[in-house]
Amino acid sequence: MRCKYESVVVLLLAMLGCADAPKAPERGKLEGKVTLNGKPVASGLIRFMAIDPNGTNVVATIADGQYSVPEGQGPSKGKYRIEFSVPSATKRRIPNDDIPGQFIEEAAETLPPRYHSKSEITADYDPAQTRPHDFQLTVP
Repeated sequence: MRCKYESVVVLLLAMLGCADAPKAPERGKLEGKVTLNGKPVASGLIRFMAIDPNGTNVVATIADGQYSVPEGQGPSKGKYRIEFSVPSATKRRIPNDDIPGQFIEEAAETLPPRYHSKSEITADYDPAQTRPHDFQLTVP
């Protein structure tokens, strides 16, 4: 009798191993322009942070006011919170929290928190209907 149950368990495990793995979400191309006070952002980062639980976070480099993520590496379908980072061209020395007595150089963020840590900017993305996602940022 024991052999019969072992055979059934082995058969069930084999069937589970053959089951289709969950399909990865479709990811599309992502591109657009970012301006600050009407001028292209020289260099920085743009982050698409998934609001939907099945979304895919994406970070892209902004250069000369443009960013681009190739097809298959962009976000999956869903709603995203958009964050921007535009570091200062000059760096400052700050204490290194990991190594007491040493310093590191860090570029200060030039944008206010409403564009990064407290951003309320959102965008809907659908890889089947790609279009440019342009953003005009303003700072007094």
